[in-house]
Amino acid sequence: YTCVAKNEEGYSARSDLEVSVMESPEILEFTFGSKPVNEGELRQIVCSVIKGDEPMRISWSLQGEDLAPGPDLTTTQLGSRSSMLMISRVSHRHSGTYTCTATNPAGSTFHSAELIVNVPPRWTVEPTDKQFAQGSD
Repeated sequence: YTCVAKNEEGYSARSDLEVSVMESPEILEFTFGSKPVNEGELRQIVCSVIKGDEPMRISWSLQGEDLAPGPDLTTTQLGSRSSMLMISRVSHRHSGTYTCTATNPAGSTFHSAELIVNVPPRWTVEPTDKQFAQGSD
């Protein structure tokens, strides 16, 4: 765009302006599936940004806290518009709501999925054998 201003005495000023319209991100929905995951299984999900201008930043969180990679949990950037979250051996500590957030200069958006983990029963207190005399409590 060009803006020109003139006054009654014939003086004028001119300025050029470039306008760029940026589109905020949109994330393709993802899920861990409709059934709970058994402890020890592998699970992975991909967060794909299907709309929005670059540069794009994609991040993961669990229960609202930034996700810290560990020996059994990794995040991998797949190009500039996707990120994969992989849990190589699911355990009870992986249960919760995972959120992918995509941010660019035009805005930010997120999508969440819940991971429910089946854990086999464990003794909290190991039972011991007891002997009682007949007729006692």
